[in-house]
Amino acid sequence: MSSNQPGYPRPAYAWYMVVLLLVIYTFSFIDRQILGLLGPAIKADFGISDTQFGVLTGFAFAVFYTAFGLLCARFADSGNRRLLIVIGLFLWSLMTAASSLARSFMSLFILRMGVGVGEATLAPAANSMLADTFPKERLSTALSVYSMGIPVGSALAFIVGGAVIDFAEKLPDIDIPGYGLMGGWQKAFLMVGVPGLLLTLLMFTIKEPARKGTAGSATSIPIREVLSYFCSKARAYSSVCIGVSMNAALGFGSVIFLPFFFVRYHAMAPSDVGITFGLISLITGPMGLLFGGWLADKLYKCGRKDAHILALMAAPLGFAIPAFTLPFIQDTTTAWVVLAFSNFFINSPSGVAFASLQIITPNQMRGQIISIYVMCTSIIGYGAGPFALGFFTDYIFGDEMKLNLSFFLLALITVPVGIGAFLWGRKAFARAVVDEETRLAESG
Repeated sequence: MSSNQPGYPRPAYAWYMVVLLLVIYTFSFIDRQILGLLGPAIKADFGISDTQFGVLTGFAFAVFYTAFGLLCARFADSGNRRLLIVIGLFLWSLMTAASSLARSFMSLFILRMGVGVGEATLAPAANSMLADTFPKERLSTALSVYSMGIPVGSALAFIVGGAVIDFAEKLPDIDIPGYGLMGGWQKAFLMVGVPGLLLTLLMFTIKEPARKGTAGSATSIPIREVLSYFCSKARAYSSVCIGVSMNAALGFGSVIFLPFFFVRYHAMAPSDVGITFGLISLITGPMGLLFGGWLADKLYKCGRKDAHILALMAAPLGFAIPAFTLPFIQDTTTAWVVLAFSNFFINSPSGVAFASLQIITPNQMRGQIISIYVMCTSIIGYGAGPFALGFFTDYIFGDEMKLNLSFFLLALITVPVGIGAFLWGRKAFARAVVDEETRLAESG
């Protein structure tokens, strides 16, 4: 096993850390994405448009997620990463639970901002911890397992949300003094927020790992040096950031509006959409992630310095045809089958993207480089993706029943740009891998 190598922890402990961070990451995506399934009910209660809902699910979270991500990354590169995750997990779980008390678009918008602030702690801290726990030839696999929190969390958000909506219809609403009635979507927020508060205790069962591959002293590197290093390898970093951002815009935007799609075109109830997509994502999402990690590790072991870029590029090549055809499929069963195939490839880049940045970046810059990546994927993917679908529907096509055309237009933009970005940066990334390997060899 890789963890038997000198300087790395025992395999059982290393994989325990992966599993615990996976569970936490899963809850982060449940808290982040459950809003999508609850969309029809929230949209009806608040009387908002598709564009407003896109802003609520996208930019309300993404802007503050990225802004505070930069600060959290600075701390993660020199401070206690475990403590950072504990604080963030408690905050975003509290804000999710408190979303059950939202009475207007603006109040829910503010609470979703709080979720973004809390979740900003996880990505830089968790990725940096795992990079110090696994050697490079096993890092993609470890990070892909950790990144299963994305599809598993998304799946559980739909399954739990669907079950709660269905269950709430059979029970009377709860009358809270001074607040009023708490309906189905409010109870869903409460149910997924409270368990996260308890998870903070489990973080104290792992230790802060020793840092490896540090560039000089153990203190934080000035931001100007990080930016200078980023610019020196701008093409390599940019290709990953832009390519994966295109993938995220299509994937996250589609997932957020998926309940609307099946409600409007296939006459399905939101609860049925949630359970069906949740079960599909629970299978195809992790499979896609493991496939991406396996492909990157295999190519890297074979000596391909551009292994991670090739593995990333497999995603848009795989989901291109499904993305262009799904909006126009009339048979419901066929639509779900095509969506399952697409979801496999949509999820494949997540772990590989993090690993690709780790292997070309010195230890003390990893958190901050990851934060730049997260900023890009969050603003473009998690922010602009849902907003674009709502905007296309309301202002370009002018009819909510033309949401399918918005799906097609988003794919028409993101797929070729994503593939082009990976092709543009492939050679530069390979050179960056060689440079970092040389630096580590010279530093001993």
